[in-house]
Amino acid sequence: MNRLHPRSAVLSVARAALQGGFFGFFGGSVGTGMLGLPAFAVPLLGLLGALTFGGYALARYFRFRYELDGDTLTVESGVFARQSRQIPLGRVQNLDVEQNILNRLLGLAIVRFETAGGSATEATLDAVDEAEVKRLRNYVRTHDRDEAAESAAETAGAVSGTATSGRSAHADLPGVTGPTPAHTGDAQTANDFEDSASASDTEPRDQPDGSLLFAFDQRELLTYALVSVRPAAPVLTLASLPLGMDVVWAVLRFNATLVGASLNGPVIRWLASSPESTRLVVFAAISLVQFLLLALVVSVALTVIEYYGFRLTQADGDLRYERGLLRRYSGNIPLEKVQTVTIRENVLMRRFGYATLAVETAGYSGGNQQSTQGVAVPLAPREEVYELARDIEPFGDLDFDRPPKRARRRYLARFSLAAAGLTAVAYAVDSLVLATGYWWLAALLFLPVVPAAHFRWRHRGFDLDGSVLATRSGFWRRTTRIVPYYRLQTVFVTRSPFQRRRDLATVGADTASSSSLLGGVARVYDIDEDTAKELRDTLRDRLTAHVAGLRTGDRGDADA
Repeated sequence: MNRLHPRSAVLSVARAALQGGFFGFFGGSVGTGMLGLPAFAVPLLGLLGALTFGGYALARYFRFRYELDGDTLTVESGVFARQSRQIPLGRVQNLDVEQNILNRLLGLAIVRFETAGGSATEATLDAVDEAEVKRLRNYVRTHDRDEAAESAAETAGAVSGTATSGRSAHADLPGVTGPTPAHTGDAQTANDFEDSASASDTEPRDQPDGSLLFAFDQRELLTYALVSVRPAAPVLTLASLPLGMDVVWAVLRFNATLVGASLNGPVIRWLASSPESTRLVVFAAISLVQFLLLALVVSVALTVIEYYGFRLTQADGDLRYERGLLRRYSGNIPLEKVQTVTIRENVLMRRFGYATLAVETAGYSGGNQQSTQGVAVPLAPREEVYELARDIEPFGDLDFDRPPKRARRRYLARFSLAAAGLTAVAYAVDSLVLATGYWWLAALLFLPVVPAAHFRWRHRGFDLDGSVLATRSGFWRRTTRIVPYYRLQTVFVTRSPFQRRRDLATVGADTASSSSLLGGVARVYDIDEDTAKELRDTLRDRLTAHVAGLRTGDRGDADA
């Protein structure tokens, strides 16, 4: 069996020794102050902690082994409690590679094997050299290709057997009108797969990286950073403000000077007793704008760091991505394992004609441990995004059916109740605490209620294509999900008490992708109750037709 690279042992031992030394020094410092330990106990405990942690890390390195043997990845680990895991390569959805700055300098990389059935990493190799990364990636890729060839050969054999009887295998299936060229499986296709399989046996495992599909230049990266504001940026900015309180107070004092006030006393006292409430509003507005600008800078910086040098290539039926400035990420997205294709467009993207493409495989979202899920193309012209989406999962032009107009009245009532509740809270706070008399400003929230209800209704809908279900929702961030019928796991109809009052229902189409585990199911919102039941039955019929087609060896006809 193989061990990790020796340089990874040096890194692990050094990292663990530093951690152990820190805890030892900290414990020794506390002990000398509270327990009366002698002064030499501090360096002694620090050395003891470093030796203990470093020794354990070294033992863990020698006890960790892995091996790729046939169709299985075997991993053995554990110092005191030994563990042995065998992972079938057929379950591996993605093989992701991560390199921080130190790893790149040493020529090492962390490899993660992600499997179907959950979002957790199944096995992590920390770390191996770049040659081993390439070997592992090509081994898994070739295994998937050989497995697909064997499956296609079996399918073709079943088709040939049914063809000799002079009758189509799916002739009695309801709703099936004929084969789809993109998925038709016949004897010639099987021969092609057999040729490919035999070729893969003679070709070396080391395959080229493939053709370039998309790459960011500096201008496109900056554009993406500006139009894709991260919701977490304000939270991160707010959490980091205490680290620079001197700067924050200097800025707030400057803002107070601009409105003719002083912050020399307690802030809350000044805010509550300011003789001119207009100054309070101006002060708050200036401070809020400055905070939002700072959050925008943080958002841009995070995006640039995460997607610097983004490249998307295609090789042997896989999409391969590379990205990252401080940490370099790369990984494969097998096209045959894609469950859902998602197109996202926020308001700014739609204004300038851009969109984001994300793909999700079973139990995993494309190797991204950051903020987005399975991003295949972070930003590109909308037409290019749809073209690439059709290459991944063929579908025609989409014509979305909107919910009935009574759904818009439901949104109007919901937003009106929210505005009324916020206005009541503002009145209570102003009456009990601030006493500014400006609580009525919260009533301005009623102004966008009508357009908000209309835009929510306008940007929701669904379409039944020949081979996929397409759903759309969201105004600020419009999301279009493309779900192939043969990837459906569950179809369900839900109705809240408020929906039942208006004879509305929501249809959910669940797949095996990780976003479904996190609540990202493709949903058709607020359609007529009878239409929802018909849609549920239609989706189930098409899924059943596909499953029946698989059993008779004619998946392509089931997809038609």
